[in-house]
This record gives sequence, C-alpha cells and structure tokens, in this order.
Amino acid sequence: MTSKSKFRPSPALVISCLALFLALAGSAFAAKAASVSSRQIVDGTVRTIDLRDNAVNSPKIADASVTANDLGTNSVGADEIAENAVTSPKVAPDSLTAGDLGPASVTSSEVADQSLTQDDLGPNSVGSSEIQTGAIRASELGPIIQVTNSTAIAAGGSGSVTATCPEGTTVISGGGQPANFGVEMTSTLRNGNGWLYQAKNNNGAASTLTAFAYCLTGGSSN
Repeated sequence: MTSKSKFRPSPALVISCLALFLALAGSAFAAKAASVSSRQIVDGTVRTIDLRDNAVNSPKIADASVTANDLGTNSVGADEIAENAVTSPKVAPDSLTAGDLGPASVTSSEVADQSLTQDDLGPNSVGSSEIQTGAIRASELGPIIQVTNSTAIAAGGSGSVTATCPEGTTVISGGGQPANFGVEMTSTLRNGNGWLYQAKNNNGAASTLTAFAYCLTGGSSN
C-alpha cells in the first residue's frame, strides 16, 4: 500500500507568496489610479487644495470665462491692458484729473467751442498776439472816465501838469489845454498811469494849464 505524504509549505514560501500577491495587487491599483478620467470625478468635488501651484494656465481656462469677481484687488496693471484698450465708456465720469493728463496733451480739438471762460485763463495769459484785429468792440470794454488836473503858468514861463487815472483804471489817451491863446504846447504824452501836458506861456500875463486823461475802468495800471 502506497502512503501519500502531505505537502506543508515552509514559512519562507508563505511569506514570499504573500509579498508577490501584494506587489501584483499594488501595481494593478496604481495602473487603475493612473487611468482616472473626468467620468470618475464627481462634479464639484475638486478643490483648490487638490491643484498644484501654477497648475491652471491659459489653455485650461475657457475663453471669456474670467469675470471681475475672479480678479483680486489691484491685480490688473498696465502690462495686462492692451494698447488702446481703454476707451471713453470704460472711464468713470469726472474721474480724470490734471495728474492723469500728459504735458501738452490737450489741444484745441479737445476743447469744446465757446467753453473757456475768464476763470480758465491765467494772469497775463492773453497778449496782443492772441487778439484778432478788430475783435474788441466798445461794448466789450468797461466804462471810460475822464480826469483832469490844472496848474498855473507864469507869463513868459514854461510849465507842466499831469492828470493821473485813479486806481483800478488804465490810461488809454489824454491831452492838454491852456486857459487862453498865446500858450504854446511843447509836448503831450502818457506819463505812468496818467497824461502829461507841457507848454510855454508866450503871453505877458499868467495863465493856466489843464491836462486831462481818459481812463478805462476795470483795467490794470501798468
């Protein structure tokens, strides 16, 4: 009668088989994990923590999908704005100041016709070259007043007298007149903010010289 002996695996063989099983199972799991696609991911389950830094770039972002809510405060600088991209509708009304304008950036074409007033002009900014010939009419000038001044002149003597315009007015013309014939005018001209009259008395008696000045109100006395 033939006897059958039972096979008893050694502990070393058992450990080796177990290690092989785990290795094969781990490789299969890794292969399966590497094959996860969009269908295996539940919508809305991927979070910020699941993404590596700088993992999302332009090709991963749908066109025209980024809105103002996606941008951080002060995140858009000059480098992110295309040239000529900012137009009038993008600028808030009354938001631009002098600091936003470059030197000499505003020219005549940018100024509305008839929009400048006296308050927009600096002191002494308008000279004779800025005034067209015949552009100023009497109706655009302030009232003109006349002031006079008289002095005595001895017989056979010479004398002078000046009529001075009051403060706040500007002399624009003037002249002189003696009290009687025989007094010869030697000169008449502007003198400061007034008018000078000079004459010689050829009479045998004393006389009087009178100078008068025409003064434009509202002008500067220079």
